[in-house]
Amino acid sequence: MIRQYIAKTLLITYIASVVISGDDMEYNINKAKMGYMLSQDYCTIEEFEEMDYYLFCGTQIHKSGTGSGFERKPSIINNDIKTIEEAKELYQRFRAKLPLDDEKLESGEGDENERTEVLYVSPDCKWIITTRWSNYQNVITTKLFVEKEKTREEVYDGSEEITPIIIIKDGEQYKEMDDRHYKQLSEIVWVNFYDIVCSDLKGMSEEGDLIAIMNDDRSLLTIKRVEDGTERWSYDLEGIREDVWERRDDMQKGYEFFSTVCQFEGNEQEGWLVMQAGSSFYKIAYPSGKVTYLGEYLYSPSFSPDGRYLAYSSVDYDNRAGMKSTEYEQTPPPGIYVRDIETGKTAYIYWDPSRNSEEDYFEYRDFLWIEKDSFEEYMTDTDGKNGTKGAE
Repeated sequence: MIRQYIAKTLLITYIASVVISGDDMEYNINKAKMGYMLSQDYCTIEEFEEMDYYLFCGTQIHKSGTGSGFERKPSIINNDIKTIEEAKELYQRFRAKLPLDDEKLESGEGDENERTEVLYVSPDCKWIITTRWSNYQNVITTKLFVEKEKTREEVYDGSEEITPIIIIKDGEQYKEMDDRHYKQLSEIVWVNFYDIVCSDLKGMSEEGDLIAIMNDDRSLLTIKRVEDGTERWSYDLEGIREDVWERRDDMQKGYEFFSTVCQFEGNEQEGWLVMQAGSSFYKIAYPSGKVTYLGEYLYSPSFSPDGRYLAYSSVDYDNRAGMKSTEYEQTPPPGIYVRDIETGKTAYIYWDPSRNSEEDYFEYRDFLWIEKDSFEEYMTDTDGKNGTKGAE
């Protein structure tokens, strides 16, 4: 029943591509057929046991030919979500709880491309960072909301260095990283606005006291203490590089590929990291150095706090631009995936913006896990904007 639903969705897309494709009809048909066939291996997320989390998915879409460059298309997923449209609608209800200054947009006077969107949500759903790009995306406005109250606003026009708002864990609560802490961090890694969601800060511990980085030639992984930059643990990546070359029959030994740290959980005594090496993904435990191969094409991987679920995307636009046609055909259908580690089931939500006239193609995607009870409390709390109740 569930797989039939997914297959039906993709089959409808396949039929539509035949009707509207034009000159690239053959390409669209073959792509849709691939998605239809691969869909047989997946389920929907409602097949899972009741999850203790909601999954925030921050997707950035490139919009060519519109003059807007790009825009964020966030969504929120739980056990009841069947389609990306439902996930987007849940996000809009979540967003509506914030006291945002979008009156001009709501009245139809403003530019839709300057819409404020959520960039970050803390696991307890109390700390939220929003962003808005304006003036042809040359001006960035970020705001910090704590329990729906705006506590900070930063505006950057490109003429000054961007200092991102960074939230870290403080015991069982969360707090904003202070200036001294940020200065110590920036002495170890170069931090910019984008690092909030995609780059070096993926290798930072929740408390912000440790940072995992790679050396320039990506041969050594090191965990350093942010406070003084001292090394706490290191790992030679040669074995992982050898494994990638062996797995890929289209890649000669010695071929350089993109690699980065995707997630870091732990303290100075023990923990683990997830890293991307080309299109392969690995989990490395420390201090033991035990390596677990996770699979191929698990872009933007994010384990839930309890380790039960792994969210990932089939899309990695920046690094698949030069992908060979044979490799492209091996990638899973475009969309959002959540793997249940205990059962081995993988839930799939189809989303291909290239088939939507209002979208274009993905640039990148990131995932954040929100505690279920905290999210539902946020949604049912009295709305400070209009005094009404939230989603049921």
